[in-house]
Amino acid sequence: MLLENCVTKEESRSVLLSSIPAVSSPTLDEVRAVKLVELSLKCVEQKFPYKIGYRFNSSEWIKPHYKVTPSFYGCWDWHSAVHGHWTMTKILKMFPNISVGDSIRKKLRLNLSEERLDAEFRFFSENDFTKSFERTYGWAWLLKLYSELVTWDDPDGQQWASNMRPLARLLSQRTVAYLQVLSSPLRSGTHANSAFSFSLMYDYAIITGDTLLFSSLANFGNRYFAKDSDCPTAYEPSGTDFLSPCLAEAEAMSKFMENDKFLSWFDKFLPPLSDDRFKSLRSPPLVLDLKDPGIGHLIGLMFHRAWSMNQLWFVLPLNDDRREIFSRLAAMHANEAYRIMFDSGYGGEHWLATFAVYMMSEYSRLNSYKRVE
Repeated sequence: MLLENCVTKEESRSVLLSSIPAVSSPTLDEVRAVKLVELSLKCVEQKFPYKIGYRFNSSEWIKPHYKVTPSFYGCWDWHSAVHGHWTMTKILKMFPNISVGDSIRKKLRLNLSEERLDAEFRFFSENDFTKSFERTYGWAWLLKLYSELVTWDDPDGQQWASNMRPLARLLSQRTVAYLQVLSSPLRSGTHANSAFSFSLMYDYAIITGDTLLFSSLANFGNRYFAKDSDCPTAYEPSGTDFLSPCLAEAEAMSKFMENDKFLSWFDKFLPPLSDDRFKSLRSPPLVLDLKDPGIGHLIGLMFHRAWSMNQLWFVLPLNDDRREIFSRLAAMHANEAYRIMFDSGYGGEHWLATFAVYMMSEYSRLNSYKRVE
């Protein structure tokens, strides 16, 4: 009976695989890099439209947002401005002689200056309400930006990292304190999602040797996520999701857990890929209004699904037939997202470049490893 079940599972995966087109994932060459980074170059100093995310405690706060947070004031909101700077940094690191390199460096030199980042640090350190401002999504992207700078063999990059270090340390400390009082993860498909932020923060902790943050994230993940099973993939996506809650958690746990334990957990966490419960994740979501900022979130969801599936492809055993399924689904999602993202208007363009660059750069990084089992 067990053998019969095993064969049936393998056969169903084979049928599923044959139904998924084998297409190449978009890769980050210099031509594509220019097209994407120009979106970030356009928005990091664009003051309006803008969404204020902090609380006005008095009339003193009635002043332009770009005077409150002078480094990260463009791109619609604070977190998008932060990861817009990550996009520019990442592209300049990958393509140091890119045609728009001087423009990137000029904007980074201005916005990541000691004077402006000191003002950002004072905003966070001197105002009690900032303990929840951009928690944890914006914090995660700030730490990701810092880890990109601190690992860059470039004099400017090292100076900008030094300028940002006080703020990065403060947000790391606040995350540790937050995890001590957070009694349950947030599982939405938007900014509040805990697993997504913690995955980025975990990478920062590894890169910078932040052992306190590392252990806090790992302990939280193993305390709250390790008990999860049967993630409700059939409920995905909600209409304005840009993250997959189930895939975000799976990606995070692939980092928090030792590989053997992760594989055992993963088998119980997601339904079989051929199951109807996973059907909604097998095709890119339908986006009926590309320029609606909320509905357009679904374009980003395609990129997020793609890089999460690529991460799962990477960590699964080489002989696991789910790897090829995840790889094909990732490529399908990534191609559709890239095909339509430039028609999304400013509501999409101000942030989608980051998700595209992150997906493509992670795809290249994972494919650069030579795994032997």
